[in-house]
Amino acid sequence: MSLEAVLKAVGPYFLSLSERMFVYGPQGKLLLRNLEEHWFTHCVTIPHYNVFPCDVIVDTLQLLRSNSMDEVLPFALATLATSKSGWNESLLSAGGRIPSHRTAKINVFVDASDAKSLLHKKQRERKVWWRKLAQHPSRFVLAEAKKTRNLDVTEIEAQFPFGNIVVETITHYPGVRKLYPQAENNKDNAADVHMVEHVASLDWGCLALLCDSHMLDKSNRAYIHPKLSPYKITFHIARQENETDSDIEDLNRFVLYLSNMLRARGISTILMNTEQIIEMCLIPHVVSVDKTSLKNGVVHVKNRSTTLSEAVHITDLVKYISLRSS
Repeated sequence: MSLEAVLKAVGPYFLSLSERMFVYGPQGKLLLRNLEEHWFTHCVTIPHYNVFPCDVIVDTLQLLRSNSMDEVLPFALATLATSKSGWNESLLSAGGRIPSHRTAKINVFVDASDAKSLLHKKQRERKVWWRKLAQHPSRFVLAEAKKTRNLDVTEIEAQFPFGNIVVETITHYPGVRKLYPQAENNKDNAADVHMVEHVASLDWGCLALLCDSHMLDKSNRAYIHPKLSPYKITFHIARQENETDSDIEDLNRFVLYLSNMLRARGISTILMNTEQIIEMCLIPHVVSVDKTSLKNGVVHVKNRSTTLSEAVHITDLVKYISLRSS
């Protein structure tokens, strides 16, 4: 399957490349947001060292130094920005270039003696992060290191029949003196500090994960990691014989109650249930309710990927979905 075929399959409701730009539909915007939030949690919230969000590295370093907050190594700066550097130009038609893309960057400042160890750790860690989100984890590999501006740069790329999509770069900067504020008393310290930078392209990452989800070997159906799926849940009312209009109205209210309960706990739902919507939105779970559910509070949750269905009491529904969407 070609890149053009994948883009046609995902449709304008997810992602398209129009006039050399990433153009997101309503589902694609949610996918991008979920990917960014997952990156932020993993790269900013979870690390054992301090991570400070910033816009301009030099200005933030000046601020940290003025409060002696840069003395404990390692520490990192996190930047979400729009990059104008060229990525994956070989994938596009002759002369094609996407001039900008959304990036998420971490700059880790580390003692020189620990820099190489951290570099190798980040290479493994970032590759595993992408693999955990993929349907075919082995697609995401570390490319051979190369020299860029006399720096060693390693790329994480997703391999496809139509070519490879670079989703992240990891670079070791052996000297960061020029980043530090110019002051006599910090020159020696700056000379002993190295920097490991990893930059993920959120736009190219979304495209790579969508390509991965639509290129399964033995199925025409597409799947995406539940953590990234635009909606986690939709609902199905199982019709039974001898149902009255009042019964249907009660079930509709019950579905609305369940939807509001899940949304209040941060779990996204969509109140539509057709096979087309489920396939289009890549919804991982379908909750079925019937008249019996109104009596005993038990619903049936079907996993779209495995096609297995489990009985779950509504008091456990939030926990059940949360565990399967993490």
